[in-house]
Amino acid sequence: MGGDNGNEVSGRRGGAGWFRPAAPHRICPLTSPVPMNRVLDPPPVEPVDRPQPDPAVAEAARPEGAAVAPEIPPRPSPATGRPRSRRWPYLFRAVLALLLIPGTVLAGAEIATPPVAGAPALVAAIDREHGSAPIPAEPSWRVSEAIVAAEDGTFYSNKGIDAPGVGRALWGWFTGVDEGGSTITEQLAKVLYTGGRTGVTDRVAQVALALKLDGHFTKPAVLSMYLSAIYFGNGYYGVLAASEGYFGLSPDRLSWAQASLLAGLPQAPSRLDPLQHLALARQRQSYVLDRLVATGVLTWAQAAVAAAAPLDLR
Repeated sequence: MGGDNGNEVSGRRGGAGWFRPAAPHRICPLTSPVPMNRVLDPPPVEPVDRPQPDPAVAEAARPEGAAVAPEIPPRPSPATGRPRSRRWPYLFRAVLALLLIPGTVLAGAEIATPPVAGAPALVAAIDREHGSAPIPAEPSWRVSEAIVAAEDGTFYSNKGIDAPGVGRALWGWFTGVDEGGSTITEQLAKVLYTGGRTGVTDRVAQVALALKLDGHFTKPAVLSMYLSAIYFGNGYYGVLAASEGYFGLSPDRLSWAQASLLAGLPQAPSRLDPLQHLALARQRQSYVLDRLVATGVLTWAQAAVAAAAPLDLR
């Protein structure tokens, strides 16, 4: 029996049905292969709509007497904040240039313009050419006070130029409308050195020369030269020729009516000639009288008397 069992066992082991090799491992291919270098996008996240607290409910739940916390405004996002303006550096440079350029131009004009020590000789030459003579005018003369009030109210306090007046004069040059504004000293420089021209370079030269004249001569000397050199119309150069020609009087004897009329003529001597255009000359006289009141030289009552007084023109 034992042999039979052994043969049976050995027959089972050696038979074809005893050992069956395992089937080979098969790898099922993926239906949608994913490349190894691909980054998968995360799934979208739905925003959570959180309910906002009801202000009425919060107010009802707040204990009585408790302080209300101040509402803190949200901080602006850096991305949505206001961008910094880049115009300010350019505006600063423009303003700086506007301040530096006039000073540079004026410094060059002071070097380019002639000295002013010979100004009295130039005044004498103008009067001699027109049959007149210079005269040392007194500041207390009525005609002197009227001229200062009408032409340059800051004459005794300025340095020969007036910054607002220079600005108005340049604006008048650009627009073609004469805004006036030149000081007595600038007008003297215009008559003596620039031939009465009003171009930009002439204006700059007049400012530079006015500074020189004011630094070299006293105010009474500048006023005397101005009164002796300017044109009063009807062929009269200088206050001496004008006062004698229009009224038959010396300048120191003129009344307020005569002095105020004479002081208004240099603005437009031919158009305001009292012998040809008395109505226009009277209108200008009213302006001069108003200026005399504004500067405190006359009262309104005195100005009214002067406006109604006879002129006694020759």
